[in-house]
Amino acid sequence: MCSSVRSRECGEGDREMRKVFVSQSLVEVESRKELLDKFGIPNTIRNQQTSTLAGAVPFAEVFPELWVLRDEDYDRAVMVMEDEPQHHEEDQSDWVCGRCGETHGHEFSKCWKCGQKQGANSSTGARSIHGTDPEIEDAPQRHSSSSELLVGILTGIGLSVIAYWAWNYFSHTHTPYDRNADGRDDMVFEYVHRKLQSAKFDNNFDGFYETFSVYNQDGDVIRTEIDRNRDGKPDVIEYNTLGKLDSMEIIDPATGRVKKRIFYKLDVKVREDIDQDGDGDFEKTINFDEYENPLP
Repeated sequence: MCSSVRSRECGEGDREMRKVFVSQSLVEVESRKELLDKFGIPNTIRNQQTSTLAGAVPFAEVFPELWVLRDEDYDRAVMVMEDEPQHHEEDQSDWVCGRCGETHGHEFSKCWKCGQKQGANSSTGARSIHGTDPEIEDAPQRHSSSSELLVGILTGIGLSVIAYWAWNYFSHTHTPYDRNADGRDDMVFEYVHRKLQSAKFDNNFDGFYETFSVYNQDGDVIRTEIDRNRDGKPDVIEYNTLGKLDSMEIIDPATGRVKKRIFYKLDVKVREDIDQDGDGDFEKTINFDEYENPLP
């Protein structure tokens, strides 16, 4: 997903720089940079190294961005990227825009400065043989071309906004991390509609994700499952309320039943219910004081 940015977005100290392109793909940004380099437009790439942080910070802050170094190059850079150069074997010479007098290479099919198409009164800028000023004859056409250019710009911006919104809303993002830098991912976050849904962790870095957490809309953990014996089933399930541990279930791997349920208040254990014979009923209850000492 990418879009051309036509509005000025300058940071402190970069008042003359303007952003012309942004994309989640660094390859796409670099390809546009090569295109601008080809036509001698000074430019630079930002966020080239921070794209790996996607998921940890807002997406818009980590996408690679292409900026032109000079404000006056902005319109030409946009034209270079949007009106892809057309290489015609039959016409390899430069041409002059009949409207504004700007000189262009054969790669351009229309003027980057005023939008005039090649061949429409394209000349050296001299008056016609009848003595009429081309600027006067071309006035209605200029108005029409300017209106079409404005409509095209507004339509492009609108479509870009809609596409970016749709991508953010419907996208499912899988973001892995390698915390100990051993070449293997040991933490993976799953986002849906740009909201964190779940995460899995390999906390002992042995290649097996033994911990799985589920998050609510506010980004708080509401349930955590731990598979200690690596059989694909949780041995311990923790439940959280308002960011605090509310209860914990310890499951018997042989029966799949809860053999002990522990309750907490402000992260302090207050009660245990125990199934001593594995029949699914809790025969024993132990209460605890504020220091987690069993009460008689």
